[in-house]
Amino acid sequence: FLHLKYAYHNGIILMKVVELLVCALFFIAPLAPSPYFHLHHWYFGWFIGMHANFPDAWWSRAVMAYCWGLYINGIAVYGRDPVLTCEYSYFLSVDQGCPYMDCYQEALLDNTHATNQTVKQMITPNWKNCSADSYHP
Repeated sequence: FLHLKYAYHNGIILMKVVELLVCALFFIAPLAPSPYFHLHHWYFGWFIGMHANFPDAWWSRAVMAYCWGLYINGIAVYGRDPVLTCEYSYFLSVDQGCPYMDCYQEALLDNTHATNQTVKQMITPNWKNCSADSYHP
């Protein structure tokens, strides 16, 4: 709220809103429709931290420091996991020609050779806790 009030009083509210919307258009909108999209805290900290950048307001610098701390913590502790989770792993496996993926895709397309064997589709993870609740091997 303070950021909006500050931007309004300094006559830069339109610039800041356009900046935020353009960044959301490039960095969140293309990913958000995917069922595998997961907004990791490192991604959220990076995204918000780059917009909390009023140099003469201590509270803006405090928000920026907190957000960059979220970003650094997420990368340092958990690694830079992709925001598309399993979909990105699947893409890399297919794109890099992983031999397992060829076998998997063939089995999905042509299930006529299977006698008592079935190939299950990849299960979309639960967006609330990033787990495949319904997965039971």
